[in-house]
Amino acid sequence: MKILLTLLLVICFARPPKFEVLTYSNANVHARSIQDFSKNELLLGTNEGKFVLISKNAKQPVSMYLPTTVHTIKEIRDADKNEQFLFFMQSNDESHVLREKWNGKEDCLLNFSHHEKPVFLDGIALQDSLGFLLGDPVDGDFALYRTQNFGESWEACPGKVYSQVNEAAYAASGTTNHIIDGDFVFISGGETTRFIWSEDLGTSWKSVKIPFESCKTCGAYSLAYRNRKELVAVGGDYTRPNESVNTCFYSLDGGQSWQASKNPPSGYRSSVIYANGVYYACGTNGIDYSTDHGQNWQKISTENALSLCTDKKHLYVSCVKGKVLKIKLVK
Repeated sequence: MKILLTLLLVICFARPPKFEVLTYSNANVHARSIQDFSKNELLLGTNEGKFVLISKNAKQPVSMYLPTTVHTIKEIRDADKNEQFLFFMQSNDESHVLREKWNGKEDCLLNFSHHEKPVFLDGIALQDSLGFLLGDPVDGDFALYRTQNFGESWEACPGKVYSQVNEAAYAASGTTNHIIDGDFVFISGGETTRFIWSEDLGTSWKSVKIPFESCKTCGAYSLAYRNRKELVAVGGDYTRPNESVNTCFYSLDGGQSWQASKNPPSGYRSSVIYANGVYYACGTNGIDYSTDHGQNWQKISTENALSLCTDKKHLYVSCVKGKVLKIKLVK
C-alpha cells in the first residue's frame, strides 16, 4: 500500500505543469526581449525591430498601442524601463538604444560608439536613476556605459575592463548584465568566461573566472540573482544544444567562487531568472527550474525557448514562432 501511494505521489508531482499559449505573431517572428509590463500585459521586443504589448490573457487579442517611432531599428535584444523612459536596445554592428517617453511625446535614438568605432550592444540594466549598458570589446576593452539621471544622458564608464583572447559577452536574452544593490555586474563568454563587477559605478572593476568550457561559442550567456551574494550563471555552447555538462555554475559568496551544478539544466541555456525562491532557465531544448540555488535542475518543458520573465503568479517564456508560454510559478 505504501509503495502504491509513493508511486502515485511521484506520478502526480512529475506531471509537467499546465500552460497557456499566448500567440502574438507568425512563425517568422520571435522575441528575445520579454518584460513584465503591467498587471495585464507583457512587453516584447522582436527580431523585426518592433516593440509590442501583448495581453496576459490568451483569450484576448494582442494589444499594440505603444507609441510608435519614426526611427528604424533592426532587432531588439533587450528592453528596460524606469519612471521616466522606456528603452529598447538594438544589437547590430552599429547599435542604438531607442528611448521613449512614457507619454509617447518624445522618442530619441541614442547612438553609442567605443574608441570612435561602432559597438555591438549586449544588455541594458536600470535601477532607479542608474543605468548600465554593456557592449562587446572594441580594440581590447569592453564597451561600458552608465547613466545617473534616469537615462537622460549617458557616458562611458571611467574604468576599463580589458578583454582576453576571444572573450566577449552574449546578447542572447539581454541578461548578461545587471545592477545589484548599486553594483554594476556582468558575465563574459567565449574562450574565457568571467564574472566582472564594479562597486563604484564603473570607476574600477574586479573579475573572477567561471569554469565554463572554453571555445568561441561557449561560456556564460545569462546571469540571475537572489541577492548580491547568491548568483547563478547559465550557458554552455549553443552549437551543441543538448550537451548538459558545464551549463550552469552558482556562487554563494557574491561571485568570488563558483561551483558547477550537481544536476545541471538539460542543455545549453540562453536565459535564467529568479522568482520566489526558484530559478528558471530556458534554451533551445527546453525549460528547467531549480529550488536550491542552481545546484539541481528539473525539466518542465521541451519548447525551443529564448527568454523569460515573471509576475507574482506566472512564468512567461518567449519561444520561437511568435508565441509566449504562460506557466504557473513553482511553489
